[in-house]
Amino acid sequence: MSTIADEIKLEKNKEDLVTETQHVIETSSSHTPSVSPVNSKQDHTVDLELAPEDPNSPELVDPHSFSPLRKNIIVFILSLSLFLSPMSSMCLLPAVPTIAAHFKTTGNIINLSISVYNILMAASPCLLNPLCNIFGRRITFISFLSLFLIASILTAVSQNLAMFFVFRGASALFGTTLFGVSALIIGDIFRPTERGTAQGWTLLGSQVGVSVGPVIGGIVTTYTSWRWIFWVQSLLILTNLILVFCFISETMRKTEEQKKEKIKYNPFKIFYCFKYKNLVLAGIIASAITFGASNILVPISYVMNPRFNLTSPLLSSLFFLPTGMGYVCGAMIGGRYADYTVKKYIKKRGKRIAEDRLYSTIIGFSFLLPVTNLIYGWCLEKGKGGIAVPVIALFFNGVGQTLCYSSSNTYCIDCMPPELKSESIGGNYFIRFCFSAVGAAIVLTEIEHIGVGWTSTVSAGFFMFGSCCLFVLIKYGKNFRPNTEKNEID
Repeated sequence: MSTIADEIKLEKNKEDLVTETQHVIETSSSHTPSVSPVNSKQDHTVDLELAPEDPNSPELVDPHSFSPLRKNIIVFILSLSLFLSPMSSMCLLPAVPTIAAHFKTTGNIINLSISVYNILMAASPCLLNPLCNIFGRRITFISFLSLFLIASILTAVSQNLAMFFVFRGASALFGTTLFGVSALIIGDIFRPTERGTAQGWTLLGSQVGVSVGPVIGGIVTTYTSWRWIFWVQSLLILTNLILVFCFISETMRKTEEQKKEKIKYNPFKIFYCFKYKNLVLAGIIASAITFGASNILVPISYVMNPRFNLTSPLLSSLFFLPTGMGYVCGAMIGGRYADYTVKKYIKKRGKRIAEDRLYSTIIGFSFLLPVTNLIYGWCLEKGKGGIAVPVIALFFNGVGQTLCYSSSNTYCIDCMPPELKSESIGGNYFIRFCFSAVGAAIVLTEIEHIGVGWTSTVSAGFFMFGSCCLFVLIKYGKNFRPNTEKNEID
C-alpha cells in the first residue's frame, strides 16, 4: 500500500512541476520581446544587444515597438530641440554692441547675461530633470518647450535691461532641460548598439546651434533689429512644439512595482550620482570638451577681428561655420563608430560592457582636440598660417568634439540602472555646463593677460588630464558602477 501511495504522490509532484513550469514560461513570454528563431547563436547576439546590463531591470520600452521611420522622425525633432538653446546663447555674440547701445549699458554687462545664461543652464538639470520621472517624458518635454517659447517672446519685447536679463535666464532654465529629456528618450527607444548613432545625430543639433547661432545673429544684426533674433527663435520653438505634440508619444514604461512607488521631487538627487566614481570621471571628460569649446568659440570675434581687420559682425560670425561643418562630419562618423565599437566588443567578450563604448573616443579626445586647440591658438598668437590654418583647425576641432559627445552621453545612459538614468545624464550636463560657464567667463581675461596661444595651451592641458581619466574609466569603470555584479550580461 505504501508503494502505491508513494507512486501516486510522485505522479502528483510531476504534474505540479509541469504546471508551474508552464506558468513560468507563459509569464516570461508575455514580458519578453519576440525574436525570430533563426538560430541559437543569432538569438544570443540579439539578446546581448537588447538586454540592459542589469538583468533584473528590464528596458523601459521595447525598441522594436517603434518603426525605423518613426525613430528617425523622433531623432530629427530632438535634434531641432537641442539646436534651440545653444543657438539662443551664441546668437547674441555679434549683437552685443547693438544691444548694449539700445539699453544704454556696456558690452561687458551684456556679456554677463551670457554667463548668467550658462549658469542657469547648469542649474536646469538639477531643478527640472527629476520631473521627467514623475510626469513622464512627453508632458515634461511639451511643458518645457512651451515655457521656453514664452520666455523667448518676452525677451524679444523686453523694455529694459532687467526684463532682458530675467527672461534670458528663463530661456536658459527651460531650454536646457530638453537635453536631459532627449537623452532619456533616445535611451528608451533605441537598442544599446544603436544609441551611439542616434545620440550623435541628436547632439548634432546642439553643436550646430553653437556654430550657426552667431551667423544668424550676425545676419540679423547687420540688416535689421536685434529683436528679430528672438522672433526667429520663437518661430523655431513653435514649430518644434507642434512636431513634438504630433509625433512623440510617451516612451517611459514602468513595471508594476514602479507604478506603486510614489516618486518624490528631489532636485538634489542629481548629486547623489556623483558618489559613483565612473560618473565623476565621465563628468570630467565632458567638462574638458565644453571648457575647450568655450575657449575657442566665445572669443572668436575678439580674436579674429583685429587679426584679419574685420569690421562687420557678419564677416566675423562666418568663422563659426568651420566648426559647424566639423560637427556635421563628426555626427556622420562618431555615432556609427561608437556603435561599431560596442558590437565589436560584444563579439569579443560575449557580453556587453558599457565602458567598451568609450574606446571610440580615444582618437578624438586624446589627439584631435588637444592638437587642434594648440594649432589654432599658436597660429593666431604668432600670426602664422593666414586664414586657412585656423579654419582647418576649427573644422577638425568640431569633428573631435562630436566623436566624443555621443559616446559620453550614451555611456551615462548605459552604465546606470533605470532608476538612476535621469540623474546620471542630468549630472553630466550639470558639470559640463558649469565648466562651460567658467570657460565663457574667464576666456577674455585669459587672452588679455596671457594671449590666445597660452589660453589654448591651458585647454590642451585640461584635455590631457581628461585623457588620463578616460583611460582609468575604460579600464576600471565597471568596478565603480552600482551593483557591479549584476551589470554584465553573460
